[in-house]
Amino acid sequence: MPNQRLFDTHAHFFTDDTKRFPIDVTGAREGEAEVRARIARDPATAERLLALWDQCGVTGGAAVQYNTIYKTDNSYTLSVADVNHHRVSAVLILRADFPETPEQLRALATRHNVCGLRLFGYPDADGNYPWLDSPAALKTWEVAASLGLTMVIMYAPGKPSRAALHRIIALAKRFPKTVIALDHCGWPGVENGVAGTIGPEHLELVNVPNIVFKFTQINLNRFCETGIDAARFVRLIVDTYGGGRVMWGSDYGNTKDAYPDMVAQAIAATSLLSAAERAQVLHDNGAKLFADRL
Repeated sequence: MPNQRLFDTHAHFFTDDTKRFPIDVTGAREGEAEVRARIARDPATAERLLALWDQCGVTGGAAVQYNTIYKTDNSYTLSVADVNHHRVSAVLILRADFPETPEQLRALATRHNVCGLRLFGYPDADGNYPWLDSPAALKTWEVAASLGLTMVIMYAPGKPSRAALHRIIALAKRFPKTVIALDHCGWPGVENGVAGTIGPEHLELVNVPNIVFKFTQINLNRFCETGIDAARFVRLIVDTYGGGRVMWGSDYGNTKDAYPDMVAQAIAATSLLSAAERAQVLHDNGAKLFADRL
């Protein structure tokens, strides 16, 4: 493995200390019993992950709240980020459309080591995503903007959506100083090879500079399954959006691959980049957005 510094923009932490940090695994995609077994068998604690970071040349990362296990109770994520603030900062999950969220976000972000807010959701019956930009949600965006937080967006299901991306573009233009990071690169297409990964809906993001892209192990695994060359994809997105708008995140704690394998695949996926581009994508861009705020 090359001697390459990395910054992990997408790590999920959880502990088997469920008495101190209660869990809520209702609706878990893999099944509630399996999630409980995984928590007991293989907890993604700060101690375990920071040791892996030391092993793999990862200087730091973002603790992204894990919806599957904790929903919007950010207690463990905040604990990890506060105790290990020299290497970890927190990306919260809250419901942007809840009336109490703006002040809750302000309180948490001013008292703890918080660098961002993650919004997650599915389309409504009409195929729209009002949880992104409803009048109530806009109040949350305004607080996040006032605090200088990065907004992290994961819309579901995992396929390109013009409906979601159009709302995200409008939000980026409404809050031009707020960086919006699209989880899993906003779901590249996987049906038509490398050339089909960036469709028309994604090309509309080219001239919206405050939208950036996190490629993760979820993307790399999908590419492997569909025969897409990950290195050619990363070369394509850097050429399309610029090296300053692309960054890596592992999805550790959710994706089951071994962490050293994730790092090795991330490094391999950047093999067609120059040394300067690789440093940006694997480390510098993520550290700029998600590093220690204390």
